[in-house]
Amino acid sequence: MQNKLNLELKYHCKDFAPIREILKNVGAKKVGKFSQKDYFFNLPQNKKVPQRLKLRIQENQSTLVYYKRGDFSKKSATVAKVSLLEVADKKFLDFLKKVLGTKAIVIKSRELWKKDNTVFNLDTVKNIGKIFEIEVSVAGDVDKAKKEFNKYKEKFQPHLDKIVKGSNLDLILKTHPIV
Repeated sequence: MQNKLNLELKYHCKDFAPIREILKNVGAKKVGKFSQKDYFFNLPQNKKVPQRLKLRIQENQSTLVYYKRGDFSKKSATVAKVSLLEVADKKFLDFLKKVLGTKAIVIKSRELWKKDNTVFNLDTVKNIGKIFEIEVSVAGDVDKAKKEFNKYKEKFQPHLDKIVKGSNLDLILKTHPIV
């Protein structure tokens, strides 16, 4: 199991073309484009810092992702505590559906870029649209990671729309509520 601490931010974005140009200019490299299907499961909630559990299926790989993260803010990076576990058992999805119940399913196409300890996601989310996300992994010095995060945020900000306060799950639940 992998545990990590990220500084994250997520924005709606009308056009990824200027984002790609900035990514090239800062020396980020395109890793690839992937189809992802995230199954979110029901968990008890803490109103201050929501916790989420999802099983991400990308290509033929399944990853269980548990994370705690508050709402995104324009003023600062949002800290996310993330745990990842690769899952080989094909019956695990059915098990989680039965035990926890499915809260929602998020389907997206992800264009993934990387530079050092930073990941940039250019997502096209079904029924939602284009979402741009910055994730800086904190590797030791939190202040250094915050400076790096803010440097990227400044570069991209002029090409971004409204901030996504919660997660893709929240966006899906607003447009396609579970009855």
